[in-house]
Amino acid sequence: MVRPSRTLLFFVITLSFLALLMLVFPNDGIKINKDITLFFPDFEDFFAEYNAPEKDSTVSSKIIFSIDEDLNAIEEDTLEYVFHEEIVDSSVYSFKPRAIMTDSIRQPLELPNSGLACLQPLFAALTNPDELKHVVRIMHYGDSQIETDRITNYLRYKLQQQFGGSGPGLIPAKTAYGYKSPCEVINEGEWTRYTVFPKIDTAVGHSRYGVLAAFGMFSPLKKKTLEPTPTEKKDTINSTDSTSEVATKEEQLQEETSQVEIQQEIVDNQTVYKGSLTIIPSPIARAGVKQIKKCRMLYGNCPEAFEARVYDGENLLFAEKLRAENFYTTKLWNFDTPPSTLKFEFSAKQSPEIYGFALDGLSGVAVDNIALRGCSGTIFTMINGKMLAQMYKELNVKCAILQFGGNAVPYMTEEKLNGFKNSFAAQIRYLKKLCPDMAIIVVGPADMSEKVQDKYQTYEILPAVVEALKTAALNNNCAFWDMYAAMGGENTMPDWVYHDPQLAEKDFVHFTPNGANVMARMLYSAIISRYNEYIRKK
Repeated sequence: MVRPSRTLLFFVITLSFLALLMLVFPNDGIKINKDITLFFPDFEDFFAEYNAPEKDSTVSSKIIFSIDEDLNAIEEDTLEYVFHEEIVDSSVYSFKPRAIMTDSIRQPLELPNSGLACLQPLFAALTNPDELKHVVRIMHYGDSQIETDRITNYLRYKLQQQFGGSGPGLIPAKTAYGYKSPCEVINEGEWTRYTVFPKIDTAVGHSRYGVLAAFGMFSPLKKKTLEPTPTEKKDTINSTDSTSEVATKEEQLQEETSQVEIQQEIVDNQTVYKGSLTIIPSPIARAGVKQIKKCRMLYGNCPEAFEARVYDGENLLFAEKLRAENFYTTKLWNFDTPPSTLKFEFSAKQSPEIYGFALDGLSGVAVDNIALRGCSGTIFTMINGKMLAQMYKELNVKCAILQFGGNAVPYMTEEKLNGFKNSFAAQIRYLKKLCPDMAIIVVGPADMSEKVQDKYQTYEILPAVVEALKTAALNNNCAFWDMYAAMGGENTMPDWVYHDPQLAEKDFVHFTPNGANVMARMLYSAIISRYNEYIRKK
């Protein structure tokens, strides 16, 4: 039997050894290799009280305006034009835009030297009844922070509530990760998704990826492999190109169509490929998302006509042969009754490249959720400029929201920062050159925490990344919204993680649905506040 005295002696020796380690262990740790450093607490750290945020944290009173409505239980309003005076005559009428109520503005939308002029394309469309007779489109590009329609869904709801419109907007032919909001896409057949990021697939042989930066096909590629041009490189945060070098890339990419010859193999005339896809609005989507009045299918690189059948559930709506198109075209279907389940069946000797489906109302506003997981926002100059310009024009895009930066933060260094800023600025100039009548709002990254010993702290480089994006935006006549500042700034991500209800995930990077709704309300209010300024001046 072990004597109690020996057990006591063992504990005394062990604790003495640990106390000695606390005295002699270096405060900055012992570096094993570039990835591993050993730390050991000193007496002060060991006996200090752990100050983790409590569930009843006062974060809501510090950084979040009052959440006085449950966004998942908002009673849907009828989608009417509620922003203007009554029409008094069908042929001659007065039109006066009204100011729209906003929540507390914690972080304003920052403007360049030109002021509200940078938002003129969007606000002019929203105050023009003739523009709103057609669909005015806002494209919300972002990284994984906006996946599953986070942030976008609230913007879409509020804007359609105020200015009319319905539908989920642009939906890809094949989704990347199977997320189900705003719509679930179910594919049957040999569908493959081709993207411009994280690196260009050399088997594709061109850069015509369209506004979603990806396309889908239901048959194998029938092209010979072509090496990408020297300007077609992966989406990078390591760019050190000068402004002039990036501009040269833009010019080369815009002329790509005439420079690159697509070589096709002979298609086996006996082989016919079939593919179908079903688009189902999310069961938790707002009612407006489900009110699809028309569908525009964007497709191209199709050497032969192909069969298409469109169903609402089991009910056949359309059956027709769609024309061949070497570059890009659009097929429009209008619906007398909004379909509850939209299904497409295709058969072809070679699948067209399908760049997406625009599922909209007949008028008002459409807001697209274009989530590009892993993207740092420096991909647009890698997409064919002629196609982008044509799609933006045909879809009547009046605003692009570019919400990026989070993916750059973990890998950013002071040496890479200027290159990233120049590269992002080049993306803005490229888009403005392709679509001059489009406002651009840049949204910086949220606070992000990394674990330093036993605490979560803001990435040291993050404020500099926010400042780089802000400089790129304001210097190129774009508005900028600082999400990092809106959250509360440095080291506020743990407050959001431990808030009740939880507002951020325990990866200390991404918002929960509740947190995304809070952030969306702040962004919406910042935009509408500038809209109110615009109509007061007009």
